Amino acid sequence: PVVMITALDQVSDRVRGLEAGADDFLTKPVNDLQLMTRVKSLVRLKSLTDELRLRASTTRNIGIEELLSRDFATEDVKPKVLLIDERKSSVERIQKMLRDSAELDVATDPNAGFFQAAETQYECVLISTAFSGFDALRLCSQLRSLDRTRFLPIMLLADEGEEGRILRGLELGINDYLIRPIDQHELMARLRTQVRRKRYNDQLRASVAQTIEMAVIDGLTGLHNRRYLDSHLQTLFDRAAARRRPLSVMITDLDRFKSINDTYGHDGGDDVLREFARRLRKNVRGIDLACRFGGEEFVVVMPDTEGAVAEKVAERIRAEIAQAPFAIGSDGKTIEVTVSVGVSSLLKGTDSVAALMKRADLALYEAKSGGRNRVVAKAA
Repeated sequence: PVVMITALDQVSDRVRGLEAGADDFLTKPVNDLQLMTRVKSLVRLKSLTDELRLRASTTRNIGIEELLSRDFATEDVKPKVLLIDERKSSVERIQKMLRDSAELDVATDPNAGFFQAAETQYECVLISTAFSGFDALRLCSQLRSLDRTRFLPIMLLADEGEEGRILRGLELGINDYLIRPIDQHELMARLRTQVRRKRYNDQLRASVAQTIEMAVIDGLTGLHNRRYLDSHLQTLFDRAAARRRPLSVMITDLDRFKSINDTYGHDGGDDVLREFARRLRKNVRGIDLACRFGGEEFVVVMPDTEGAVAEKVAERIRAEIAQAPFAIGSDGKTIEVTVSVGVSSLLKGTDSVAALMKRADLALYEAKSGGRNRVVAKAA
């Protein structure tokens, strides 16, 4: 964050500084309260942004460089802003000021304004301190304590002589403030700064969530991927062993999948994989972990499931795949698809994840070499 400190004292100078990219603008002689409170606010915001950037940069695959270079100030989408103010003359002035630059909603009752802020996707909320029977800072505190509005920018509209209240507001987490009489250009410049920062941080948060999803979800089938299986299977295995509960694993392999790719191309193969994943998901429970292991191989981990039950589930999946042909492409063409399945279950004693998977893999190999389109279960 950059704070400009200058002898220039005109509102136009302040606006020029903010539009040039400064996060704040203070005029000499600098008021101690203003300096300390604004710096505190900016440091808090920078800490949040740094944390989000650090999380997002754990991968290079989410376009973070493109994101960081975007200029949100040039985006022509009007911000959606809520004004909470009970004074009619003040509301009318601000409506006039923001008529062309924001989509402004107004709440004259602070309690109604709180619920409105929580229920609608606003990009900034302006809160007046001039309520006759209500403390505006209580409203700020409530907004900061609610998950949905924790990161919503708050600007306080205060009167001259309210430095103490402004200081408490900044400690509660408000982002900025303006002293009446409010200048239109400064209001617009400060609002733009808050909206730009919110959009930027929202993009970072979305990127972090997308990155986490990309790391554990197979993009083609929507099932979990091998990376997730490798980390989660050990947890399920340890839990089952500690509680002396059963655990079973099945590995499925689409029969002659290479010939499907060779005949219908990779698009046709992708159609088959997507449909297989859909049918697989339909035939397992919510607590079962279904993953794409790689290529045309899929793994299902079934907690609290004995080997005999897992074998029946595997047979049900095999029959579900074989009984109805798979659609290929958009012209209505269909092909017959079958699947081979290997099943293994947790053994009491010195079993391990590697041994469990190895037994399922051997069972799958047996199913393939024994004629395909069948289920083989390995007890040991």
